[in-house]
Amino acid sequence: MKKLLTISLALGLSTLLMANEPTTPNKTEVKTTQIDEHGIVTKQSAVDVNTTMNRLETLVTKKGANVFNRIDHQANAKKAGGADIDEAQLLIFGKPKVGLKMMTKDPKAGLDLPLKMLVYKAKDGQVYISYRDVAFYEKIYNLEGCKVHYKMSKFLGMLSSKVTLSQEEFDAFLATKAKESKK
Repeated sequence: MKKLLTISLALGLSTLLMANEPTTPNKTEVKTTQIDEHGIVTKQSAVDVNTTMNRLETLVTKKGANVFNRIDHQANAKKAGGADIDEAQLLIFGKPKVGLKMMTKDPKAGLDLPLKMLVYKAKDGQVYISYRDVAFYEKIYNLEGCKVHYKMSKFLGMLSSKVTLSQEEFDAFLATKAKESKK
């Protein structure tokens, strides 16, 4: 288990290092990025749940991925008459053509596909984004010879780094992207 945790931490760290970090680092995010023994990456967001999720949905769409569903767990709990829970939203998204590459190696990879990212307000009052690092899938599924999960891991690392930025940092990121697209 200790070896698995070390591997997971290394995978998570490599994901963070490979991701295109903002020109002005998000100091909150750097201090609060965690990866657990199950490959779950958690990063603190500098903005509220809805803003983080809206940014995520926008960036996923701009990158050409399909948004399959956006689930509001808090609203569903209220409709069901259940306990009052804090804000929590799940985005389910992906590119079937990319996921198919993993599923042809091991159909069970479909248990973790399409991709999912959860944005929630925790008991400490902070907002977080969590997702399973796709690089961790090689520990769960037989993906020998398949490298697409590393690209997907990098993509999720980039997304989570961008959507958790402060408003000022996110605006600067968008401005940079706008300048790049005009070239």
